[in-house]
Amino acid sequence: MVEITPKTLIKPIRVLIIAKYEMVQESLKLLIEANKEFQVTGTYPFTHNVGKSANVADADVAVVYLSNDDRVEIISDLLRKIPGIRVVVLVAGVDLDSQADALKLGAVGIVQKEQNPKLLMEAIRQTYGGETWLNQVLLNKILERGKLPSKKSLKYSFESDTEFLTIRELEVIRMIGEGLKNKNIAERLFISEATVRHHLSSVYGKVGVEDRLNLIIFAYKRGLIELPESDG
Repeated sequence: MVEITPKTLIKPIRVLIIAKYEMVQESLKLLIEANKEFQVTGTYPFTHNVGKSANVADADVAVVYLSNDDRVEIISDLLRKIPGIRVVVLVAGVDLDSQADALKLGAVGIVQKEQNPKLLMEAIRQTYGGETWLNQVLLNKILERGKLPSKKSLKYSFESDTEFLTIRELEVIRMIGEGLKNKNIAERLFISEATVRHHLSSVYGKVGVEDRLNLIIFAYKRGLIELPESDG
């Protein structure tokens, strides 16, 4: 008789891979499926109509490999066909403007191909959990250059009144601006991760945003956070 434990009941995070070249597709599949936490549901080139593939709708996260001559609009195409999927972009030689465009079009995570492969795994986990994965240096550059999603796409109003935010909520916002994850915020404030999530849900509702990235942009524009000093 097989003993059923909570661990055996956990479903893997289902990942869809989109990349131009088959070699990249297969390499990413091997890398991701080396971790039993993930299951690759399919690998597709940019030219394939993923919306017509039966196993695509089952995916939780899409990893899109973008090089400098690829159409960044693949992200919006994908989200139209699979609403709700979380898109992580793995970029290779993609300029800052194109990375900013990827965020505008709905990507919730950006990983550089030069980074440690473990960061891609963590990006998949974090975005699957509803968070945003973004290099802090990249975010600073995007904010500095004003390459931001439009007010309409951000779904918030500059008339949102921040006076209803509590002192603890403002603390959480500042730590989000530092790039801290929920676990780190919980440790610093001596509270549980569940309490951090509760504070974030409250903040999202009060200021009218839906995720960490839009919260950072909102907070930066309202003067609630400042950009860290950069060396470059």
